[in-house]
Amino acid sequence: MKKFLTVLLAGCLLAGACLGFAACGNTATDGSELLGFDIDLAKAVCEELGVEARFQKISWDAKFNELESKNIDLIWNGMTITDEIKSNQCVSVPYMTNKQVAVVKTENVDKFSTIEKIKSANAKIAAESGSAGASAAEEQLSDLDLAKTAAQTDALNEVMSNTSDVAIIDSVMAGYYTSTGDYNGKLSIVPDLSFAEEEYGIAARKEDTGVIDKVNAALSKLYKNGTIAGFAKTDDYDVSGSLIDIDYTSTGDTAGWDYIEEKGTIVIGYTLFAPIAYEKI
Repeated sequence: MKKFLTVLLAGCLLAGACLGFAACGNTATDGSELLGFDIDLAKAVCEELGVEARFQKISWDAKFNELESKNIDLIWNGMTITDEIKSNQCVSVPYMTNKQVAVVKTENVDKFSTIEKIKSANAKIAAESGSAGASAAEEQLSDLDLAKTAAQTDALNEVMSNTSDVAIIDSVMAGYYTSTGDYNGKLSIVPDLSFAEEEYGIAARKEDTGVIDKVNAALSKLYKNGTIAGFAKTDDYDVSGSLIDIDYTSTGDTAGWDYIEEKGTIVIGYTLFAPIAYEKI
């Protein structure tokens, strides 16, 4: 019988940064609830696999150390698939598209409408440390000052406070934040300016090929039966346009699964990254 899924969050929430851990249970210490597309998807996959989903907040810059030390079993948080990650971790099939975009003060959209204008203005850039946005900034805006923040929301706050001019973050997140809450009307995505197209995937330890095989098979089933499409469009967000067709047949690999099955849980590392994972009161 499949186990009921619960969200078990350990430790305490450190305000304003994607560091530390949230409190145990379905809500954090401030009464907020952990929500988001990846959260719903991870719970559905774990239910399909008959194990408990447990969510542990991590520092994104330390995600691979967390994985290798077995503090978490999967990195599942809008993770961009790169050749380097595929070389060092076992990575799932892609399930979502993304790209890096520039977010600026709304009144500065024309001022920073191209990479050339950003460079000529000697703009200050902000991006999450260890993220694809930081990599994009280092590759294409290497001559400019880059503030590496603890979280993508911190990069947005850098722009809001005029500490930085441009935040480079995931388009999925940028679309959500620039249309809701305190950022709505104040921050905007620079139109027609984006960096490389990307795909999101899930990472396990390199040797845990059987874990990823099972996750892939579950993702494929949930895509075909419409469950994933149902998670992608809610009253709070719509990421349905970013979904990727998933058609995967299990290889029967079981490497690493005994460890998961014995403890009955998959510990998923995440950061606060709406609409992928966020807390709502």
